[in-house]
Amino acid sequence: MALHACRPAFHRHLAALALVLAAAPAAAQQAEIYRPVTARDLYAGIMEGGLASWVQDPVQRTALSTYMATSYILGAADGAKGKQWCPAPDLDGRVMSEAVLNYLADLPQARLSENASVIVTEALGKAHPCKQ
Repeated sequence: MALHACRPAFHRHLAALALVLAAAPAAAQQAEIYRPVTARDLYAGIMEGGLASWVQDPVQRTALSTYMATSYILGAADGAKGKQWCPAPDLDGRVMSEAVLNYLADLPQARLSENASVIVTEALGKAHPCKQ
């Protein structure tokens, strides 16, 4: 699909994100100190809306958090592609995210505090290993 064909969907998602952020209370929009995303944070972001905890409306919170978690997975995947995991040319992004979610669900409690990007690349490497 051509890049320009994705623009309408992208703009709808961007507009939805702007609406959600505008609906957040002013106090919640204060800058937060950076801290790495853990495996626990990523899982909660997918399952419970944990990455957008400042959003009051539960439906909007879950939607935004899911977008954030998916974006995180895609970013980590892009950085490790061809090194720690090798996708098939026709890999569906939903399949990729599903592999990460399943891996997170089965992760031992002791590993939930690890950096999520490490877990994402590990999950993708197991699901889509590089052939040497």
